[in-house]
Amino acid sequence: MAKTLVWIPILLLAGLCCLEPRQAGALDISKSVSLYARDMEFYYQNKNPDVLPGLLRSFDAQGALAQGEKRLMAAAFLAEVLRRDPAARQRILPPSKTLSRDGRRTLAWVAHLAQLGDEAALLAALLGPEDAVLLRQIRSSPAPLLRWDIYAEKTVLQMYWAAFLAFGDTAYLDAIINAALRYARLKAGGRQNEAGFPVCASAAASLYELAPRHRAVRARLEQALKNLSGPEAETLRLILRQQQ
Repeated sequence: MAKTLVWIPILLLAGLCCLEPRQAGALDISKSVSLYARDMEFYYQNKNPDVLPGLLRSFDAQGALAQGEKRLMAAAFLAEVLRRDPAARQRILPPSKTLSRDGRRTLAWVAHLAQLGDEAALLAALLGPEDAVLLRQIRSSPAPLLRWDIYAEKTVLQMYWAAFLAFGDTAYLDAIINAALRYARLKAGGRQNEAGFPVCASAAASLYELAPRHRAVRARLEQALKNLSGPEAETLRLILRQQQ
């Protein structure tokens, strides 16, 4: 499992340094990408909305938001921040005129996932006629994020991690842990071909990666382990690096 690593925010954002800047001024931004990645990963421990404008501009300038799953991850993070801290809205909305189309599309998802009261007006301002397909997709998607099926695809798992890292809501973390426990059950039963197994395996792998970095994740895993036995307990012990 340790070698089957799911993409998680800290790994992805560190990789942004390898992207070509979209503009000359983006070179300075690229130097601080690793710092923004750390700000994002540990935001729930040090909630500082002042980092949000630079974080968004950095992701946009590096072209990360051009990729759908990364755009949704960033949107999930920012939406959770706005849901929990409405005052943070002034840091990212209205959008900067320097944001690309991908940046504005990201904010459209933020407006929806955060369930902002003026969502309709924001979508109209952020999206153009060329975004008609995206607009239909946003309008047909549930909100808030916890209504999204974590087993549907790995992108949703990544969004759950992003939302957890925003404010530390254990509802997201518990869903990820439950997916890892499902992985243990399916694997023990030889049911690796069952729908959702790849996402469950990725959930277990992501916990293995993040548990050493986050005390809150370890504590939640240790709490869950107290009530488990068999393959589920074995999986959590492996994630926690505990001896049998």
